[in-house]
Amino acid sequence: MTQFDRDMLAAHNAARRNVSPAASPALEDLTWDEAATRTAKAYAAKCQFRHNPDRGNLGENLTAATSNAMGPQGVVQGWVDEAADYNHANNTCASGKVCGHYTQVVWRNTRALGCAEQACTENSPFGPGRPNWTFWVCNYAPPGNYVGQRPY
Repeated sequence: MTQFDRDMLAAHNAARRNVSPAASPALEDLTWDEAATRTAKAYAAKCQFRHNPDRGNLGENLTAATSNAMGPQGVVQGWVDEAADYNHANNTCASGKVCGHYTQVVWRNTRALGCAEQACTENSPFGPGRPNWTFWVCNYAPPGNYVGQRPY
């Protein structure tokens, strides 16, 4: 495992240990999955900021930024920050908000992940004035976010 892999895994597992309300029983730590990593790397290399339609039975979180300054902790924190808009009691997201990245990170039945970071110079989601961007992809096995089910 690379330092990037270790940092992504640590950030995900820290988020899973600190869910609120607390999970009972506690959420298991994720492990690193090389197959999911290969899928994430192959897709990130395409520099297309949209979900991979060919990812198979994997969940997926994406992030794009105009630099790589976020790092693994910042990327995962961005997804985890969605918890502020998620109501665990009634399993809903605030109107007009996105919570699916967060719920995938803390999905109880997910056991492993693989992630990739790619410097891109084409297909910028930030427009032609900002052609250089960084693309992060994390794939989760098994996937989460099943309609009607709580993450934990």
